[in-house]
Amino acid sequence: MKGIGLHQADLIIPVFNEAEILETFYRRVSDLGLNLNLIFIDNASSDASVAIVESFPNATLIKHEYNAGYGASLIDGMKYGTNDNVIIIDADCEYPPEVIPEILAALVDHDVVYTSRLYNRSSALDAIMPRLKLVGNKIISFLFNTLFRQNTTDLYTGCKGFRRQCIKGLTFDRMGFEHVLEFACRISMQGYRISDIPIDYAQRSTGASKMSHLSETVKFLSLLFYFRFTVRKNIVGARS
Repeated sequence: MKGIGLHQADLIIPVFNEAEILETFYRRVSDLGLNLNLIFIDNASSDASVAIVESFPNATLIKHEYNAGYGASLIDGMKYGTNDNVIIIDADCEYPPEVIPEILAALVDHDVVYTSRLYNRSSALDAIMPRLKLVGNKIISFLFNTLFRQNTTDLYTGCKGFRRQCIKGLTFDRMGFEHVLEFACRISMQGYRISDIPIDYAQRSTGASKMSHLSETVKFLSLLFYFRFTVRKNIVGARS
């Protein structure tokens, strides 16, 4: 961890009605003392989220005029940033900002780093998540690993880091939560390996989750096979 404060990274933070937690999130990130380029993408919040982000010094705000989706926020954030390291984290503090130095340290030796709520955790109690959500995550992660020759334990994670070179030349089309799957499939077909680090996950204490886990899991299952047999063709076409 020595010298980690010298590392730079774009921190991409999707926001949708997070006024209750944004100041806490910003304080915890600032307390890390890292050289981070904070990029907030507001997905047409109806609360005071925009005004709060605008009050943060040295933070960039990208505003969507309508609810374009979680994936659209990440795509815009990736386009705006310029640093070699990129980290994605939700603003609701379910994924503790204090894990950011660990992600940066892991990126020294790995191209892609996922924080895992399930690393060495087999039960819903250990993972601090509903059993149905745990089972769905394990099924999706297992199928993804089998089809794309990876070994990640938490494909659904909302906190990850990667080197910008991993997305060079790639186009992302999925604007909703399915972007999480598209991202993993496309970088896998580029030959990049995903490395997991454990995280202490805390269920959100404010607001409500924006994701319908049952419907998204069904969608992910169908898209998983779609991407497996189409992504290679798209990448080859992009290189030609």
